[in-house]
Amino acid sequence: MYLQFGAGQAFANPTTGNLAGQVAGTTASTQPVRFMTIQDIEITVDQALKELKGQYKFPDDVAPADMKITGKIGTGRISVEMFNQLFFADVYAVGETIVSAAEQHSIPATTPFTITVTNSATFATDLGVSYSNGQPFAKVASVTAAGQYSVSAGVYTFDTADAGAAVLISYTYTAATSGNTLTVNNQLMGYGPVFEIYLLEPYQGNNGLHLYAVRLSKLNMPIKRDDYLLTDLEFEAYPNASGVVMGWFAAPVTT
Repeated sequence: MYLQFGAGQAFANPTTGNLAGQVAGTTASTQPVRFMTIQDIEITVDQALKELKGQYKFPDDVAPADMKITGKIGTGRISVEMFNQLFFADVYAVGETIVSAAEQHSIPATTPFTITVTNSATFATDLGVSYSNGQPFAKVASVTAAGQYSVSAGVYTFDTADAGAAVLISYTYTAATSGNTLTVNNQLMGYGPVFEIYLLEPYQGNNGLHLYAVRLSKLNMPIKRDDYLLTDLEFEAYPNASGVVMGWFAAPVTT
């Protein structure tokens, strides 16, 4: 018998299935994962009951049938590598795409009426132009009027009628040696990693659960205007190759 206060700690360890280190085209390796800034951990053991009924209102017998273990872990730390290890097992590599949002510029007062964005050397995708008040420009192949722009390789061209105007330019560019990118591909049905979970409840000693074979069912990321992003990872546990589902361990009882 023990009490538990707080969320405790949780660790996941990929074991079988499609592991991150087995994906072609990546140098990633399978790694244990520690869940950080845990908000809550929820484990539900569900057992269906089947009733044998005859002519009477109450059953003659009730027998246990199908069982299911499901759970959820809420975390306050975002880890793309963790998502790859436990959910996607796909291509995770060095390099990233960066969004430059509303980069401030002024259209030259004299010809040529062009702006070269700050990161033009690795320019990738145009995300639009607006005046400083938010009024959008129209993207065209060839500029012929005010409120229009065209773009090529990070160089934006404007009409003479917009000379001197303050504008906001949004675009993406690549950084080959900084950050990491997880590329999720369209895999065949059944593809994904299997991992074990250790849930620790240390408030009154070495207490907790060991789930031997787990798969994630949902990754939920609610982004809010006035709060932190708290990620929910929902999962289901089932027997491993040896038929073991769960180990429930507890510290020695003290008086």
